[in-house]
Amino acid sequence: MHRHASITIESVEERLSTWLAENADASMARRAEALPLRRDMVALLTFVRDNKVVGTQATGNMPLKAVREVTALFVNPPKLEDTIGDHTYQIRSETDVWLLYFLHILADVGGLLKGGRVRRWRITAQGERFLDVEPRLQVAFLLTVWWYRVNWIVAYPYEGMGHGLPPLFTRATLASLQQLPAETYVPFDEFADQLIARTGLRWGARDSPYATMSLRGSIRAMIIDRLADFGVLERKYRKEAIGKTTIPKLVEFKITPWGMALLDALYAMGK
Repeated sequence: MHRHASITIESVEERLSTWLAENADASMARRAEALPLRRDMVALLTFVRDNKVVGTQATGNMPLKAVREVTALFVNPPKLEDTIGDHTYQIRSETDVWLLYFLHILADVGGLLKGGRVRRWRITAQGERFLDVEPRLQVAFLLTVWWYRVNWIVAYPYEGMGHGLPPLFTRATLASLQQLPAETYVPFDEFADQLIARTGLRWGARDSPYATMSLRGSIRAMIIDRLADFGVLERKYRKEAIGKTTIPKLVEFKITPWGMALLDALYAMGK
C-alpha cells in the first residue's frame, strides 16, 4: 500500500470545524449519507470487524472468498466474472476489483485498517472512530486522504506515467477545479489539456502518437472519475465507434453544489 504521513479523524474535524458549521444544512447531510462510496467503506470496515479476514500470502490483500462476500454488501456490487463467447473470466485477486481495491487503499493510508501477509485484517481505533462520526466528516476525511496522501498513479498505473506526478500537481488541480463555474458543464478535453499544460504533466514516450490521449486518460482516471466517486462532479458521455463496437467517451462534467463544498474542504485542509 501507499504509506504517507497520517491524517487523523480528529485533525480533519478540527481543521474543518468552520466548514462543517457552514455546510450543516439538510441537503448536504443527505448527500453525504447517501454517497455509495461512503456506504461501501462502512460495509468494508464493518465486515472486517465482524469477520475473520486473513491477508493472502503473496500480497496481504483480501482472499477471494472474502472479496465475494464483502462486495455483495456494496451499494452497487461489482461484477466478479465476465463471459465472452464460450469462456467465463473470473477475478484472480482483490486488485481486479477496482472499487474494493480503492477502498482498501483509502482505509490503509487513512489508518482505518491494518493487516499484512498471512495476518488477520483488523479495524483500528481510528476505523472505529470513523464509523462513529457523521457522514459529512467521513466523506471529507476519505477525500482528504485521497487528495493529499495517496499517489494518484495507482488509478492509472501505466509505464508512461512514471512513478510520480509533477510537483504541486494536486494543488494546481484543486485551483483549476475551483475556478470552474458551479453547476455548469465544461468540456473535458479542454479542461484536461489546460491542466496538462499548467502542471507540466508528461507522458514517458514523448514522441508517441498516443501521448495526448494517454494524458487525457490519466486526468479522467485520477481526477474526474475519482471525484465522481465522492459526488463532487457529474459526467456526460457520448458513444464513440471503435471498430465494430462503441465505447462511452467522456465529453463534459460539472461541479455539484456538494462538490464545491468538498473542494472548499480540500482547500482548507491544504493550508
